[in-house]
Amino acid sequence: MIIKTLIIVPARSGSKGIPDKNIKFLAGKPLLSWTAHAVAYAGCQDALAIVSTDSAEYAEIAKQYGLRVPFLRPEEFAEDQSSSMAVVEHALDWFANEYGYLPEQTMLLQPTSPFRSSLIIKQALKMLQEPEVNAVVGCKEIHRDLTTLFQCDSGYLKPLSTKKTQVNRQQIKPLLTPNGAMYLCKTLALLACKSFYPDHTVPLLMNAVMSLDIDTPEDWAMAEALARMESLQ
Repeated sequence: MIIKTLIIVPARSGSKGIPDKNIKFLAGKPLLSWTAHAVAYAGCQDALAIVSTDSAEYAEIAKQYGLRVPFLRPEEFAEDQSSSMAVVEHALDWFANEYGYLPEQTMLLQPTSPFRSSLIIKQALKMLQEPEVNAVVGCKEIHRDLTTLFQCDSGYLKPLSTKKTQVNRQQIKPLLTPNGAMYLCKTLALLACKSFYPDHTVPLLMNAVMSLDIDTPEDWAMAEALARMESLQ
């Protein structure tokens, strides 16, 4: 079977904000397993899902939940400063050496977005089938006017725009920002521009729950509360 989509789940060890965050238990199961379950339930027959990790312990946990771990990530790609693009290129190099070709499309699913659903994975893959689309990126809406978004300049608030629009919240065209939960790109476009944002990138809008990206202890507390709510339904 030709593998059309390579799904990369990056899970390095050494998290400082939340130690061993990617394998820390959320609602009774490792954080990494939430993404593994979403991939499994998406049922992508022509996809290969792998974990890119520098930890043998993480690798064993990933395997328990059905993800392949064909290599341990080299140390130079597992530092705090290591970019996601470097991790993706390393995985694609492995794939090309292993299979003799490149996958048509590459997906990056960070385990720190546990509430991203299998439906989102399937929706992204469907969106990328459109002829003019080169990439799909998970986004959340920001219902703010630029006059109410600020930078701190010498200790003082400075608006991103001084152009007064005088409209209420319902009339504002929302801004979009990537939520970190979903990146999908045609592989050749990805490698050509070294980014998941080539020309003709489209947003996949996700709600606040699915957009939660766990980075801090406060984020973890919110994730625990949401997981408890889900278990009560």
